[in-house]
Amino acid sequence: MNGLSTITQKGQVVIPISLRKALKLSPPRRVSFELKGNAIIMKPALSINEAFGMFKTTKRASQADYDKAVEEGVVEKFQKKLSPKNS
Repeated sequence: MNGLSTITQKGQVVIPISLRKALKLSPPRRVSFELKGNAIIMKPALSINEAFGMFKTTKRASQADYDKAVEEGVVEKFQKKLSPKNS
Protein backbone atom coordinates (compact mmCIF):
# COMPACT_ATOMS: atom_id res chain seq x y z
CA MET A 1 0.00 0.00 0.00
CA ASN A 2 1.41 3.40 -0.95
CA GLY A 3 0.43 7.02 -0.47
CA LEU A 4 1.63 10.47 -1.42
CA SER A 5 1.71 13.57 0.76
CA THR A 6 3.39 16.98 0.91
CA ILE A 7 5.51 18.46 3.70
CA THR A 8 4.07 21.78 4.90
CA GLN A 9 6.06 24.87 5.91
CA LYS A 10 5.79 23.67 9.51
CA GLY A 11 7.21 20.23 8.62
CA GLN A 12 3.86 18.49 8.94
CA VAL A 13 2.75 15.61 6.72
CA VAL A 14 -0.76 14.20 6.32
CA ILE A 15 -0.85 10.41 6.45
CA PRO A 16 -3.07 9.22 3.57
CA ILE A 17 -6.43 7.88 4.74
CA SER A 18 -5.84 4.44 3.20
CA LEU A 19 -2.73 4.01 5.36
CA ARG A 20 -4.44 5.40 8.48
CA LYS A 21 -7.30 2.95 8.02
CA ALA A 22 -4.96 0.01 7.37
CA LEU A 23 -3.04 0.73 10.60
CA LYS A 24 -6.14 1.83 12.55
CA LEU A 25 -4.58 5.23 13.32
CA SER A 26 -6.82 7.93 14.73
CA PRO A 27 -6.24 10.91 17.03
CA PRO A 28 -4.67 11.09 19.55
CA ARG A 29 -2.64 8.00 18.57
CA ARG A 30 1.12 8.47 18.78
CA VAL A 31 3.52 7.18 16.13
CA SER A 32 7.26 6.59 16.18
CA PHE A 33 9.79 7.36 13.46
CA GLU A 34 13.06 5.59 12.68
CA LEU A 35 15.69 6.46 10.11
CA LYS A 36 16.97 3.48 8.09
CA GLY A 37 19.42 4.49 5.41
CA ASN A 38 17.65 7.25 3.53
CA ALA A 39 14.14 6.02 4.44
CA ILE A 40 11.89 7.03 7.33
CA ILE A 41 10.01 4.16 8.97
CA MET A 42 6.83 5.23 10.78
CA LYS A 43 4.86 2.86 12.98
CA PRO A 44 2.24 3.12 15.69
CA ALA A 45 3.87 3.63 19.10
CA LEU A 46 2.84 1.28 21.87
CA SER A 47 0.75 2.86 24.55
CA ILE A 48 1.42 2.08 28.21
CA ASN A 49 -1.70 -0.11 28.23
CA GLU A 50 -0.53 -2.08 25.17
CA ALA A 51 2.94 -2.57 26.63
CA PHE A 52 1.66 -3.61 30.07
CA GLY A 53 2.41 -7.25 30.78
CA MET A 54 4.89 -7.71 27.93
CA PHE A 55 7.67 -8.55 30.36
CA LYS A 56 7.28 -11.09 33.12
CA THR A 57 9.21 -10.73 36.35
CA THR A 58 8.93 -11.82 39.94
CA LYS A 59 10.76 -8.71 41.20
CA ARG A 60 8.63 -5.84 42.48
CA ALA A 61 9.76 -2.32 41.64
CA SER A 62 9.09 0.69 43.83
CA GLN A 63 7.96 4.09 42.56
CA ALA A 64 11.54 5.31 43.16
CA ASP A 65 12.80 2.49 40.90
CA TYR A 66 10.40 3.56 38.14
CA ASP A 67 11.33 7.23 38.51
CA LYS A 68 15.06 6.42 38.33
CA ALA A 69 14.60 4.22 35.23
CA VAL A 70 12.60 6.92 33.44
CA GLU A 71 15.19 9.57 34.33
CA GLU A 72 18.05 7.37 33.09
CA GLY A 73 16.18 6.61 29.87
CA VAL A 74 15.55 10.30 29.17
CA VAL A 75 19.20 11.20 29.84
CA GLU A 76 20.40 8.34 27.59
CA LYS A 77 18.03 9.40 24.80
CA PHE A 78 19.27 12.99 24.80
CA GLN A 79 22.92 11.95 25.09
CA LYS A 80 22.46 9.90 21.91
CA LYS A 81 20.81 12.87 20.18
CA LEU A 82 23.66 15.18 21.16
CA SER A 83 26.54 12.82 20.35
CA PRO A 84 28.81 14.04 17.48
CA LYS A 85 28.41 10.86 15.41
CA ASN A 86 24.69 11.67 14.86
CA SER A 87 25.50 15.15 13.50
